[in-house]
Amino acid sequence: MNATAPPLAGLCTYAQGGEPGYSVERTVQLLRRYLFVESQTMRCLVAHLNAVPEWEVKCGLSLHLWQDAEHCTWLRNRVKEMRTPPLHLDRIPDSGLDAFFQELIRSRNTLELLTGVYRVLKPASIAAMQRHQSEANPLVDQPTRRLLRFILLEEEEQLAWGDATLRSLFDKVDSGDSVEPGECWAAHLQAYLDAAGGIAADGDRATEKELPPARAQEPFNPIRTPQRDERFTRVWHSRGRLPNGDISATERNWFQLYMRLTEMHVPELMALIIYDWDDQPWEFYHDMARQLWDEARHAMMGEIAFELSGLDWAAVPHEISFGEFPNSELEPADRHCLLWGIEQGLMKPDGKQLEYKVARESGDPLSTTFQDFDWADEVLHAQIGRRWLLPAFESMEAMQQRYEEVLARFQAILDQDQALARAEWWDAFYQQIPRQGKKQAPAPN
Repeated sequence: MNATAPPLAGLCTYAQGGEPGYSVERTVQLLRRYLFVESQTMRCLVAHLNAVPEWEVKCGLSLHLWQDAEHCTWLRNRVKEMRTPPLHLDRIPDSGLDAFFQELIRSRNTLELLTGVYRVLKPASIAAMQRHQSEANPLVDQPTRRLLRFILLEEEEQLAWGDATLRSLFDKVDSGDSVEPGECWAAHLQAYLDAAGGIAADGDRATEKELPPARAQEPFNPIRTPQRDERFTRVWHSRGRLPNGDISATERNWFQLYMRLTEMHVPELMALIIYDWDDQPWEFYHDMARQLWDEARHAMMGEIAFELSGLDWAAVPHEISFGEFPNSELEPADRHCLLWGIEQGLMKPDGKQLEYKVARESGDPLSTTFQDFDWADEVLHAQIGRRWLLPAFESMEAMQQRYEEVLARFQAILDQDQALARAEWWDAFYQQIPRQGKKQAPAPN
């Protein structure tokens, strides 16, 4: 037959389409395992976000945990399409896989965490999904193969980042022997993954007697105080005393860029809301992971502005109490309420809208773009807060009352820190900023 276009929508040849591939039952079994792996990886990353002192690692983990949350949502939706009630989407599919993650979450430092995720877990996940893609029938299960292709695209990017980061960390570690740093921990975790039959449950399972002693015998308590590495010389419980009143648009613009830079405490707050608030529907965790990543992006916006101006962004005060106080003193719902109240206040005309206007008036086109997208993100975040807090507090009035109560406690911490003599730092910093003529940002379309 003379075809006018490639047959079978260009998905495969007739011979490829003639291979039976995986059954629905096997496909769902695999998708549930991938789902568990992605969700537990996200949980491990949020559990360690405060503990990781390296700024760049915090940024990378923030991106990856959101991507993993996205992958979970895609996988959940695909399982729902595949004629397999009950869905068991939140059930542990294999006690062996659960044991692996109980070990991984007990990583004791950045090197161990990244070794476990990017040297053991991610390569195994990628290999399992690649094998799934190659063995599934390309026509009958095109929807699964399509979503695996998108997941693999991001997983492979994550793996490349993790590999580069680990090489950098290895260079800084002088182990004094021929064993690569993290190698023993990688072997420990690999043994537990092998005991689960691997990601796809198609490998030989080790017996419990063959496993190394489990760290899971010890309780796991996440670090609740945000950590910073040695580059950060001013880790404070406030940002000090900042400019207010009648200042130029240029100075106010730099104040806003500084505020963006020092927003990393928001992802650190949100990470343990996700970890501690363990009885919410999946959509809550997906929304919160997205917001966490947005807030990390905002910090990186400030980082770019400082870096391009030749300013040491680690040397300015970085306030951690917005993470430490709620993480240590408040229940998850109250932590989220504190965050929501602040973001809701920024929806007023003198909030994000004014920040965008100031950036434009300063003639800084890059800052204008930053504030434009920051404003859009915060509108979404205020909506997320209302969506998930209303069921917990039952009314906006109750939410507002709780916000005011916890804000007063937080403000007392700021006031105490701002009373210190060191708090007067802004004027000296502002004098260091290069003065460059900048074109007015174009009006939005």
